[in-house]
Amino acid sequence: MLKILDKFIKIHIKNQVNAGVSIIQIFDSWSGLIKSDFHKYLYDPTLSLVNYTKSLGVPVICFPRGITDYNQFCKIVKPSMINIDYNVDPKNLIKNIDLPIQGGLHPEALLTNKAQLKKEVIKYLEIFKDHPYVFNLGHGILPETKIEMVEELVKIVREFK
Repeated sequence: MLKILDKFIKIHIKNQVNAGVSIIQIFDSWSGLIKSDFHKYLYDPTLSLVNYTKSLGVPVICFPRGITDYNQFCKIVKPSMINIDYNVDPKNLIKNIDLPIQGGLHPEALLTNKAQLKKEVIKYLEIFKDHPYVFNLGHGILPETKIEMVEELVKIVREFK
């Protein structure tokens, strides 16, 4: 099954590159469920996709949601950037990873109020102010999220100094 997925994901990556994308992100939203055989089920399959993408001259972001050792993942897979989920301790992460980092904010922060949202957003922006960072959620936006809160999030990030 992994060989079949590898084949067709690479076709999709090639089509995306041919269509003009400037970066590829590999989402593995279920990687945190892997409890053993990490090389067989996580590192090796992802490394194959990362190497293929890089061979096309395109950088690649990896989002191995739920894993406990981002440091090991980055050492083996060597993505261009790592996307983190909301269970990651960002202060600990930047001590060990010198790659650009993306994400981290819990989507539930958008279900709170503007003051609490600002507090959470600023926390990430402050932690990563001296590290290459792309602000983002630590997983997808929740269906019940109000557009006003998304607008507030964008405003907070844009106004951060």
